[in-house]
Amino acid sequence: MAKHDRAESAGHPNARLRQTGRQPSRPTPPECDYRELYIGLIRLHVLHHACQEPVYGFAMIEELRRHGYELSAGTLYPILHSLERKGLLVSVKERFGGAERRVYRATPAGYAALLAAKAKVRELFGELFEEENSEESSRP
Repeated sequence: MAKHDRAESAGHPNARLRQTGRQPSRPTPPECDYRELYIGLIRLHVLHHACQEPVYGFAMIEELRRHGYELSAGTLYPILHSLERKGLLVSVKERFGGAERRVYRATPAGYAALLAAKAKVRELFGELFEEENSEESSRP
């Protein structure tokens, strides 16, 4: 390494990384950083309920809250709109008392997607908990 290269890298925040070739250790992120992992679960949850009965935004926010997901309308509505754009949900405006709300229902494609997803989730669930099940069954 040339003398000027060493001088530049010595002052660089990743100088140690370059010199050792190791990745810096990162602290475990807080749960809110797992949002990307949970978004798929939330989508499935919404689709599941829309296959059972018509759903609307505020009720889904409350339902998801019961399961430990804290979503704002600004997070949920783009999910609903995305599922609708993909043809998995269809919505109509309905009047409830004096208020109008958009109600979402699963389409035939939504039912098919949920059925396919259930098979994948069942397989994943088996793998995720396989170790725990084998450990429990081997206990006296």
